[in-house]
Amino acid sequence: MNAKEKTKSHFDKTAQDYNDSSDGKFVEGMYDPLVKEIQKSESGRILDVGCGNGNLFTFLPEGKYELYGVDFSKNMIEEAKRNCKTQASFSVADAECLPFDDNTFDIVVCNASFHHYTRPDEVLREMRRVLKPGGKLLIGDPYVPGIARPLINVLIKFSQKGDYHFYGFNEMQELFLKNEFIPLSSFKTGEHTALHIAGK
Repeated sequence: MNAKEKTKSHFDKTAQDYNDSSDGKFVEGMYDPLVKEIQKSESGRILDVGCGNGNLFTFLPEGKYELYGVDFSKNMIEEAKRNCKTQASFSVADAECLPFDDNTFDIVVCNASFHHYTRPDEVLREMRRVLKPGGKLLIGDPYVPGIARPLINVLIKFSQKGDYHFYGFNEMQELFLKNEFIPLSSFKTGEHTALHIAGK
């Protein structure tokens, strides 16, 4: 299986017990910085790409935002619908081909998912396409120190979870610029996590 197939298989299997899994525990500390950043906007339409079981939306005030989530794990989407009930709209979709019109969202979020994408440029182009002018992209992802990152990025190719590539701050900034985003900030949100913010 390639990394994409491994990712889908892994999250289909862990969807029902995701919150108690090692992945779920790792992601717990990543929600708060994202929620704080989202809540700088009083309202708006938000898309969570790679939304998993919809946990992020459960931390947002009900009725304040128009919420949409996509994930290519069918089982994760089923869990998201159960978790969020009528608060959000969820659909099975690939991050490389988002089922939305151009300039639809005020904020696009991608939490603990970007390092799985084997074609990050394609994903970023899609995110930019659906983001409104003046909109904001928030990418929360694992953080690996620069000295260790090259070795880790070789070893994760053997991961059964579908991990593909961990990004440093400069590398993410270059990706943003290459795909016509405006890099705004990148900072650590925990010992092993970071948040990257860009504008359109």
